[in-house]
Amino acid sequence: MKTPVVACDDYTLYLEDYNGFEFIHCDCRRWTNEVRKRMLDDLVKLQKDDLYAIHEISDKKHEKLLKLFGFEFLEDFVGADNKPRQTYVRRA
Repeated sequence: MKTPVVACDDYTLYLEDYNGFEFIHCDCRRWTNEVRKRMLDDLVKLQKDDLYAIHEISDKKHEKLLKLFGFEFLEDFVGADNKPRQTYVRRA
């Protein structure tokens, strides 16, 4: 289950534990340079261990955001719905 850990007008960050791995999710409602800086600051503050993110391969904006925030490609996988996806990791 996703648990909100940072909530503001511009975005909400969630953490989800899955089999001992911590996944991050984000709902972004507004994007500016200032918002990006605050979001990265919040991410750094909440990260205790490696963080993982699931990436939909066709979403180029999401891929750019992952790289901007220091996530690195980890592996390809096929989801339960048979769609190819990727896992990214941000090392602690």
